[in-house]
Amino acid sequence: DERSIELGCDWRAELGHAAANSAVVVVVLTKEYTQRPWCMLELDLALHSRSFAAQQQQQPLIIPVFYDEPEKVVQFDEIVKYWTGPGLQHLAATQQDWVDPSGWATNIRAVEGKEAIWRNKLADSKNKDYKLARHVVVRAVRAVPVQVHTDPVYGFEQQEAELVAELAVPDPDRLGLWLHGMGGCGKTTHAKMLFNRLASHFQHSALIELQHDERVGSQHLTSLLKQLGAKGFQEDRAAGVLLVKTQDYVRDKAVLIMVDNVWTQKQLDELLPRSFGQGSRVIVTSRFAGLPHSEWWKQVNQQLEHYAMAQLNHAAAMQLFRHAANLDMGLHLPSKQLCDTEEKIVTACKGLPLALQVAGGAVRANNRNAVAHLTRWQVRSQLSNALCRGPSCCCSVVPGQMSPIIQDSLVA
Repeated sequence: DERSIELGCDWRAELGHAAANSAVVVVVLTKEYTQRPWCMLELDLALHSRSFAAQQQQQPLIIPVFYDEPEKVVQFDEIVKYWTGPGLQHLAATQQDWVDPSGWATNIRAVEGKEAIWRNKLADSKNKDYKLARHVVVRAVRAVPVQVHTDPVYGFEQQEAELVAELAVPDPDRLGLWLHGMGGCGKTTHAKMLFNRLASHFQHSALIELQHDERVGSQHLTSLLKQLGAKGFQEDRAAGVLLVKTQDYVRDKAVLIMVDNVWTQKQLDELLPRSFGQGSRVIVTSRFAGLPHSEWWKQVNQQLEHYAMAQLNHAAAMQLFRHAANLDMGLHLPSKQLCDTEEKIVTACKGLPLALQVAGGAVRANNRNAVAHLTRWQVRSQLSNALCRGPSCCCSVVPGQMSPIIQDSLVA
């Protein structure tokens, strides 16, 4: 609460939204818990007020923690009596008569039936509460989707919101997204951002990153199965056997799979199952708008939304450059000369995120005070030639190749 709820926010709405949309809900049950309106309301929201997760037919993981003995907490008749008498009067007196506590006792009984952690059953020691927390964390981690690291995304906010909305809507004719564009255009960063936004709505998710036209092997399929949560399979089996295992595992599950940097159709043939459970989503990134189709992929490809990554507009390009150069920390360029120099660098990068990050990173790496030293940056012919020949050149620009250009363009 201290980190996530800012001053002046409606904390009631924030807590209610969190309770209704969390993947894991830890219920610490004491005698007092059952007589606290906000505790009981949050539990009710967690059990019955799902939003997107309800569409995916997924429920949160409820972890009951009995801090007191269960017989002291779960006294059904007493809970019913309290919330039809004194508790109901208290709600009305505090102008919370919009809350309906009629099912709260049933909620406690439902939680009691789940796999609970009893504090008093832990070994009696000074570290009992530590052990209790550890048990909770171990249980919770299994249900929390792994988030992948992403770089900042600029200029694609509207497109990202639209794509997330499209992928979130249950549609049997839509399986996912094919993001394509030249190297350095930001498709991987964009796809990972989409993956993070969607992963919390799936119990099974995985991301596989390929290197150029490498052949898919057992290590890729083993990683895929582990990320999806499969157990009890032999990791040293042949790739074909593991692919069959993957097919069997996802057959009746809604899964989210991202495959990054696809170069050949054979990679898809050797990695992805031939069919997916209802509600599944697949995100693929590639430099190619399409690949020669194998028979099974033709049908899958028809269910993918193909999206070409565009170059950043000037405003977004400037924002990304300034972030990479560490110029967005409340600092401003103090002169027209510096602004012109910054403008030339951003213009030379032609809206390519990779080129902007490399150029901005060079400013930050070569100058302790980037603003003070930006006047020393001379946009010489080498930098202009490297970036201004157009998109076909920029896809080959990597930090190692840019380094001599940047160094030569800095006047010590």
